[in-house]
Amino acid sequence: MINQVLTFLKNTNENISIDEIKRKFNLNNQEWEILFPFLISNGIKINTFDSLNLKCSDCPINKFCNKKNCGG
Repeated sequence: MINQVLTFLKNTNENISIDEIKRKFNLNNQEWEILFPFLISNGIKINTFDSLNLKCSDCPINKFCNKKNCGG
């Protein structure tokens, strides 16, 4: 499974979200948490909400969201 995901991501020329990866490979949250470090250690860069330093005031859906900050 890890090799399939790695090959797919290395051959993909466009940005793909974590949700798209999870859907394509039918991964649950626990499986993703196991897979994620392997992807990072193999040089796959994955943007997370924390790394994007997003602010609610800049979010296009902030009027519809009840979260205090992005990703949380």
